[in-house]
Amino acid sequence: MNLNALARKASKGSAPSARGGAMNVEDMIRFALVHGAGGADEIERLCAQHGWLRNALLEDGTRVVPFALWAQACAAFGRGGVAALRLLLADPELASFAIGVLQEVKTAQSVQVLLGFCASAGWQSPDVTHAEWKALSALNLLLSFDDGVRVEQAVMDDLLRVVITAFDATPEPFLKSLCLWAARGAPTAQALAWLQKLEVPGADVDAARANAIKSVKRRLSPTYKAPDAKTKRQIQRARAADV
Repeated sequence: MNLNALARKASKGSAPSARGGAMNVEDMIRFALVHGAGGADEIERLCAQHGWLRNALLEDGTRVVPFALWAQACAAFGRGGVAALRLLLADPELASFAIGVLQEVKTAQSVQVLLGFCASAGWQSPDVTHAEWKALSALNLLLSFDDGVRVEQAVMDDLLRVVITAFDATPEPFLKSLCLWAARGAPTAQALAWLQKLEVPGADVDAARANAIKSVKRRLSPTYKAPDAKTKRQIQRARAADV
């Protein structure tokens, strides 16, 4: 996407320009990833020009995308990279948006920042959209699949500690399932042992546990071979086609 493409999308479409026009969040994130500081300048210019909204809930009860908050997170990354997003995680208003961008950066550094955020989480919210659960969901997407980010054993150990803490802290079945899905990103003997001895409540959570055990066993197998860059691209294209 070139420097003019985002402006065209923001000024077109059926939605009002304050709601992004024909643009979506993924467009803005990709733009920041590609264009860096220049992209940050353009995002901020468009935000001011169109009056993008900060509130997700309008006075009449309509829910909209708060593009101004996404713009702030994307511009921060464009200028300061992952380190700038780490700072935004301390702001309750911006943390979820920083997590959304970190999820798309897809590097070992972004994984480390998300793990650091999760390591200090209390896991008391029952809301899956709370920042701490969004961060764990991002780690699940970054690490649990064959085309995910490659990380060292120490990172897997850190992830397992986070997963166990979150699992023990929440009584919510869906959130317990999320923890088990995320455990797939730690294909270690320790993770397998924990999953196999774990007692879980209900069929849905047990299905998540069975899925995690199967995934970890497969990736621990001596015959498992991580995909190369070409195969990763094929996996990603196939996944995109299924969406």
